[in-house]
Amino acid sequence: MSDAIRLDREDGVLWLTLNRPDSRNAMNEEMVLALAAVFEGLPDDPQTRALVLRGTGQDFSSGGDLKDISGVLTLPAAERTARLRELVRSNAARMFLALDRVPQPVLVSVRGHAIGAAVQMTAVADLVIASDTARFSIPQVNLAHTVDHGESYHLPRKVGLARALEICLLGDRFDAAQAQRFGLVNWVVADAELDAATAKLAARLGRAPPLAARGMKALLRSSASRSLEEQFGAEREMIGRCVATEDFVEAIRAFLDKRRPQFTGR
Repeated sequence: MSDAIRLDREDGVLWLTLNRPDSRNAMNEEMVLALAAVFEGLPDDPQTRALVLRGTGQDFSSGGDLKDISGVLTLPAAERTARLRELVRSNAARMFLALDRVPQPVLVSVRGHAIGAAVQMTAVADLVIASDTARFSIPQVNLAHTVDHGESYHLPRKVGLARALEICLLGDRFDAAQAQRFGLVNWVVADAELDAATAKLAARLGRAPPLAARGMKALLRSSASRSLEEQFGAEREMIGRCVATEDFVEAIRAFLDKRRPQFTGR
């Protein structure tokens, strides 16, 4: 496993920490490929009930590491174009497609700067909690290129087209309170409370019945591409799978016994 990320497991929660604090957790090729490998393994991982993404140090991530692409600046335009298109396909697209396909609930915890690709992580995530120190921006327009991590797909769906255009065309920085108003962040807490608040949310996700949590995420994410009638069909299919589990029986019994259910994933 790459030193660019750190993995910790606790009570069904996989904690994934971006671990390049000297570069404000910039996502270089090594980190991106390591992230892709982890995300690609999660659909077949029955032990992981939730994924938490966070950063080491005072920043979540400063986005893509521009040092990775600085070597192409002296290439002829056609070669530069070919090289960068391949980097996007093999690195950024691979990693973010894998993150989007993670079936477990994904929680992102943001402290300090979240720039470019890091904002895309919050757009792909299911839940986002941020410190009041958090600062967000998608500055690609100021670097004479466009978004290239899937922002043009996820951001309008998360914050609306008008707000996505504002964020991307102006490239301005916005704070945690603004991100919450935009719909990019669910909760904003004092910086000193971020770690504890993240752990509390992660524990709740880790205790949830895994099939029901995955099913809920799948239903909500697929709803935009279905008619209401089709969505009712998908709901019937999913609830049929859920009620066949031991976790469903345990949930009803615990409700009747007035106790907290203990879900096993069976």
